[in-house]
Amino acid sequence: MGLALCAGNAVAQDAATEATLPTVTVTATKRDQKADDIAGAFDTAGQSAFRPRGLSSVDQIDRVFTDVNIRKRSSRAYTNVTIRGLSSVDYYNPTAQLYVDGLPQDQALFSQLLPQGLEQVEILYGPQGTLYGRGAVGGIISVVTRKPDGKPRFDASADVDQRGHGAQLLMNTPLMQDGLFADFAVGSRKDRGEMKNMMTGARLGDGSDVNGRMRLRYAPANSPLDLMLTAARDTLRFDEEYYVVGPDLGARQALPMPSHYKLRTDSFGLNAAYDFGAATLSSLTGFQDRNFDRTIFATYTPETQRTLSQELRLVSKPGPSIDYVAGIYYQDLDFTRDVPAATLSSKQNIRSIAAYGEATWHATALLDVVPGLRFERERARADTSYGAMALGGEKTFHATSPKLGLNYRLSDDLTVYGLYSTGFKAGGYTRAVTPQNIGYTYDPQTTRNLETGFRSELLDHRLELSGSAYFMRTRDYQLSVGPVQGQYLQNAGEVETKGASLNARWQATRSLYLKAGAALNDTKFTRYADAANPGINLTGNKVPYAPNATGNLSAEYTITLAGGGRLIPRAGISYVGKTWFNETNSVGQQAYALYSAGVSWQLNQTLSADLSIDNLTDKAYAVYAFAAGAPYGTLYQVGKGRTAGVRINARY
Repeated sequence: MGLALCAGNAVAQDAATEATLPTVTVTATKRDQKADDIAGAFDTAGQSAFRPRGLSSVDQIDRVFTDVNIRKRSSRAYTNVTIRGLSSVDYYNPTAQLYVDGLPQDQALFSQLLPQGLEQVEILYGPQGTLYGRGAVGGIISVVTRKPDGKPRFDASADVDQRGHGAQLLMNTPLMQDGLFADFAVGSRKDRGEMKNMMTGARLGDGSDVNGRMRLRYAPANSPLDLMLTAARDTLRFDEEYYVVGPDLGARQALPMPSHYKLRTDSFGLNAAYDFGAATLSSLTGFQDRNFDRTIFATYTPETQRTLSQELRLVSKPGPSIDYVAGIYYQDLDFTRDVPAATLSSKQNIRSIAAYGEATWHATALLDVVPGLRFERERARADTSYGAMALGGEKTFHATSPKLGLNYRLSDDLTVYGLYSTGFKAGGYTRAVTPQNIGYTYDPQTTRNLETGFRSELLDHRLELSGSAYFMRTRDYQLSVGPVQGQYLQNAGEVETKGASLNARWQATRSLYLKAGAALNDTKFTRYADAANPGINLTGNKVPYAPNATGNLSAEYTITLAGGGRLIPRAGISYVGKTWFNETNSVGQQAYALYSAGVSWQLNQTLSADLSIDNLTDKAYAVYAFAAGAPYGTLYQVGKGRTAGVRINARY
């Protein structure tokens, strides 16, 4: 950061001719807010940060955002998301939540392709229980797309690399001049696996992703009404749940145990808003139907999940003294999982209802006070049968999630904030029941967060710096324990997280843009309690899937060509610190860095091409591992190797 400031001063005399950074507006707080109005840490990135670099799916956004680590865990349907050291050790209720255009997404979709028409991806760091409730312990990932409008648009791309190929198409068209619009999007991607059957040498890991989306929007000019209906389908077919027998990860020799799946998700949404002048009332209705037809380690374990959500939200217009957002939220979730070979069937219904509110009181011209509160009630009902044995029951949980933030503007260019926030994960019943399970129920998990930070704009808004330091304490931490073939969820004591992060965006010159960030985390058990094994004490151990450091650096330089068009070379580094894969800290991955490079050629506003190379050094690293015992030892899943590809884009 010091070098950035020195370099910035060196070019300050040219400031009048340099471009400035765009103003950031965040919508993940459930209202449009500028950076200075938010009492908390966040980050945003637009489409240009992803597609030209060959980053096409949600699980790759950690190459752009600091203090975020997303890695596949077994299959793409169960991607592990860690934000600020709070990892998703529970497959079915991760500690971060994903939203697309305000609608919650099934946890099996964290690896979905980034939607076409992407405007930006937003991250809210730390517990977001007040606005989002259950599961938003580590933070929120919000994906925002451009709505259908009255301007005809066409956006198509095709890409190919040594691992596969794909294509995407988006068409936007007005259907009626007086406010009826539609867009249509289709996309596909086919991948060739990188692993080999250790017995026969046959390729393993092939797969495909095919998706489609249709949206219809009614928004007449000068009308307070805005309606948008969405229908989408995403189908994943993969042969990827294979494990490499260590320690030579680079050889990618996999154990030949039949593993494959088909994941199909149908999504429907209705977003409605009515502007009353002083406030806007919104209704967000979502429904997702997920079918996961899965064979893992030669065992057939199909799953289904259907989720209905409904939110009513009232957002005030910015006022001189108080702004607010308030709402009610309802969700109904039906889940089934079968293991036919063991005559085992598990069914659950989880129903929650909540009321929340958050306000910003402009106490003075310099000080904002941001209080918030959420009340939530959740009922979980389970019915599990294993042969002649039956398990089941019903539990009800209540949660109160308060928040208090302070924003103080020390100057026009510097704002500091302090924040107390909370989050929780509801209790319930183990979903992945197996004959080896010891525990069946678990209690709610609660997290308390204390945080302070700053945001500043320097060099005539060409340099933005932000930083935060935080301390979190989690009680009744929910952890998947037991042998990997029979893991179950239980409360494992208390966890503390201490950390700090620093981020920068710098438009050094009109041509040179840099983005950098670094974060340090210490997430450990301060009290470990295993009810099934009271003799085991892992107090002081690190929490699984929580790297002790993360960092990102990217740079791009725009060259204007004499004959017209532009050439944009770019490079990036992503760093992940040491990570453990189990609570005993016996299986893990040492720190590593991934390098990327590429160049974009923008012939004109219609045609462009992107060349990208990811994992430039072909680093072999584990994203997941477990001790399988004799005769296999430790089995690993390996991250993607070097991938070089080209993408052709056409738009008007």
